[in-house]
Amino acid sequence: MKSIIFFTNAFVIIFTLNIYYVRADFTGKVQRVVDGDTIYVVDNFGKKFKVRLTGIDAPEKNQSYGLASTYELNEILINKWVLLKSKPSKGNPYSVDRYNRVLAKIILDGMDVNLFQVSRGYAWHFKRYQKQQSSSDREAYKDAELNAKKNKLGLWKEKKPIAPWNWRRIKN
Repeated sequence: MKSIIFFTNAFVIIFTLNIYYVRADFTGKVQRVVDGDTIYVVDNFGKKFKVRLTGIDAPEKNQSYGLASTYELNEILINKWVLLKSKPSKGNPYSVDRYNRVLAKIILDGMDVNLFQVSRGYAWHFKRYQKQQSSSDREAYKDAELNAKKNKLGLWKEKKPIAPWNWRRIKN
């Protein structure tokens, strides 16, 4: 809260401004799950955000395990309050991608939901953008993917699962 003081003819007038800031990390209630790596949240001021889960890439809906990935995320997140961890970027209080989605790591009751999707075999660790992750997240996501693959969890049950970035390239 900032106060501005004006002096006029022996009277002091004080105006108090309530300035709304969205910080890099904020909370929101999950209203909708679009797919295995995209959700809609509303913050406690009623502002809606489309959010892309960072560090992962989930199968497309029309791809093997696409619906399962979406379903899994929906089961754990719908109507829940979550913490969105995002880094400030280019004058914005949080990172956004070219589609104007907030880029965030989703935390539910202390659990990294993005990592959970990878560990259950419902998403790949998106290595193309891994430099945007902390070194500990990068390592955890890499290990989670290797473990899911080794144990044939989720999409890793397929003989040759096609990564979503390759799937999109093939389909376009």
